[in-house]
Amino acid sequence: MKVLQSDQIKYEYTSWQRILEFFRQENALLKYRLSDLVDHNEQRHFLSIAEYFQNELLLKDEALNQLIKSVSELNAELNKITDKDIPDELLSRQEKLRNDILQFEKKFLDLSNKFNEKMLHHT
Repeated sequence: MKVLQSDQIKYEYTSWQRILEFFRQENALLKYRLSDLVDHNEQRHFLSIAEYFQNELLLKDEALNQLIKSVSELNAELNKITDKDIPDELLSRQEKLRNDILQFEKKFLDLSNKFNEKMLHHT
């Protein structure tokens, strides 16, 4: 049973890496689109909206970097375990990280939808 648990943890780690890289690329794309839109729209009202989204996207970068760091740290600690018995503390950290990533996904998708809606009305 513990071998299966270890395999599940490795699978989840790989999945998290792909998900976080996807969101890193999406965040970069949104920042690029925002920059392009700012270059072509100088209305004062639009610039305040652009500033809001720029700040939010920078916060998402910070959150992503922290999640990526946490995932790497957890993986490094799991790789140090020589026996197949994974400590409850690491399993708890994995559960918390899973929830943190899910929350990040929800918030990022919400921000992305808001961004697309606002930009549609200001282009």
